[in-house]
Amino acid sequence: MKKALKIFGIIFGVIIILLIAAPFLFKGSLEKMLKKTINENLNATVNWEKLDLSLLKSFPDASLQLKNFSVINKIPFEGDTLVSGKNLALELGIMQLFKSKDLKVDRINLEEAFINIKVDSLGHANYNIMLEETEEPSKPASDSSENFKFELQQYEIKNSRISYSDETLKTHFILRDFQHKGKGDLSEEISKLDTYTETRASFKMDGTEYLSNHKIALDAVFEIDLKNQKYSFLDNEAKINELPLVFTGFVQLHDENTEVDLSFKTPSSDFKNFLALIPEEYVKQISDVQTTGDFIVDGKLAGFVDDNHIPTMDIKIQSNNASFKYPDLPKKVDQITLDLLVKNETGFMKDTYVNFPNITFRIDNEPFRMSGSARNFTENPLINLAVQGSVNLANLNQIMPLEIDQDLNGIFKADITANFDMNSVEKEQYQNIRFNGNASLTGFSYDAGFKDRF
Repeated sequence: MKKALKIFGIIFGVIIILLIAAPFLFKGSLEKMLKKTINENLNATVNWEKLDLSLLKSFPDASLQLKNFSVINKIPFEGDTLVSGKNLALELGIMQLFKSKDLKVDRINLEEAFINIKVDSLGHANYNIMLEETEEPSKPASDSSENFKFELQQYEIKNSRISYSDETLKTHFILRDFQHKGKGDLSEEISKLDTYTETRASFKMDGTEYLSNHKIALDAVFEIDLKNQKYSFLDNEAKINELPLVFTGFVQLHDENTEVDLSFKTPSSDFKNFLALIPEEYVKQISDVQTTGDFIVDGKLAGFVDDNHIPTMDIKIQSNNASFKYPDLPKKVDQITLDLLVKNETGFMKDTYVNFPNITFRIDNEPFRMSGSARNFTENPLINLAVQGSVNLANLNQIMPLEIDQDLNGIFKADITANFDMNSVEKEQYQNIRFNGNASLTGFSYDAGFKDRF
């Protein structure tokens, strides 16, 4: 028995020594092989400052880490950073290190990354970095099942930034403070992925900013169809600032375009949903606001996205006889009515239009009404507008906790109708602007500006 225990102890000790020594024995050759293989197959330069391989840190998995890594584009985006990051860590079974195909990774962690996606005016995308094959493959088509496969169980992205810029669509999208994690058995053709995301988003299209550092959160389960590249919403709830939305539908990637069929709506109709859209830098204590009435967002996007098309859209935003009052402020806003429609029936961006036939509110018994429409956004926006009512600017910081250092005063009064295009306004071609009625601002005063919020 003692002899057997001794032999077992020696074997166990040798295994421990091998596990400790293996990373140092194989690290150099593994690192050279990785860099050589990767860079020979990409139209980009991949580099990292340090590679760490441990067989004990997450035993029985191996732990592979890349420190301060980067992927730098070659022509036509030469010198641009596609991806960089402070740390990329993979956990995988030890035997996976010696496989050339069917690689299974248990976990990936990415920290402090910058992902920079660009599409130029000719439609070239900087993420298309795989080199095209110049020779016919030596294996017959029947051997296509021998292709490399990659399976992943869970992943996490921390403290990162994602930028997307598309010159063909004139769009720019950026996610700051990006936190995202997901888990699920992605080895199947159809699987479920449980995800959670928090970020701050900015989105601009054709010079118009639709999101400006808005806080966004998404807790969602997706159905992933890898064979057909189809991603469907299952259980989910999103928040834009604090506005809750739920989604149904799918996004599917095709060779020539992306198919979108999504519907979304507010899960409740509380008017507090509207206040939640206002960036938190401007207003505070949303949870304490007293509200009446409703606020509903109900929308649908359907169609294809490519160089020339966007999905058709039908988005309704409505509220009836609503009001709100902050508990520590003396005045309230009541008789609020919102009726707004964003529509596109053709799939061409130029045909998107906005109608707002009825927007009303009252402050301190002073009613204010507005209606109108806007269209032709991508070329020369055309605006129709009717405004009637008055606003005492001194009342603004008595109805909402705006962060203003000094008093704001003045009486704005209007009873106007206007029809104009933005080109005429910018070029001061006032003969093209139709304006009827009167508008005035009297007793205006304001000092010092907004407090520094940055």
